[in-house]
Amino acid sequence: MAGGREETVSDAEILRIFVQSDDPFLFTGEVADELGFSNNGAASRLKDLSKRNLLAVKRAGRVPGWWITNEGREFLTGDPDEDDLPGP
Repeated sequence: MAGGREETVSDAEILRIFVQSDDPFLFTGEVADELGFSNNGAASRLKDLSKRNLLAVKRAGRVPGWWITNEGREFLTGDPDEDDLPGP
């Protein structure tokens, strides 16, 4: 993350939250709570994963709901390095 804080949680760790959840989608605040992030910090990471097609998002009014995509599941199954993530 150029110019920002050093990332202490990998993208794979964030994706695993979705796989381990019993819910079909999660709200930003739920992910933030799991990570110990602010809502803004979590939203930034979730948007980045969405741009890489590892997460999908749909708004219900003003509140976004996020879920893991098939590409995100494939990423976790293959256990690639962070450098192997699709670019934005």
